[in-house]
Amino acid sequence: MSPETVSAIVGATLIVWGAFTAWRAHRATTRIGLLSGMVSAAVFVLLIRLITPFGSWHDWFVWVWLAAMLAIIVGAWRAALVWPDLPWRAEDATTRRTEASRLGFEALLALICAGALVLPGFLL
Repeated sequence: MSPETVSAIVGATLIVWGAFTAWRAHRATTRIGLLSGMVSAAVFVLLIRLITPFGSWHDWFVWVWLAAMLAIIVGAWRAALVWPDLPWRAEDATTRRTEASRLGFEALLALICAGALVLPGFLL
């Protein structure tokens, strides 16, 4: 496989993951949890947009990108609907630790994925 194909496959996987994260963000129990899901989706969208080559309208990645963007928009709309009913922080300390560890894990995965996208770019 060429480095461009690897980059497109990794980019498509990440943008779908970001869309899934935004899609399920409305299930969060606190506003911090909801924001962490939406920020994770936004990071993946911006990262993929900067690193992955898009090609033309005949390329498959553009259509994956558009479908993921639609899912992120719907996810943001669903998150906005539940926002007023959520507290800022959880009352339980273990729940707060879980939210913090989830956000840290997603940040670590974003760094690993960014490295996975940059390495094939060195081979071009």
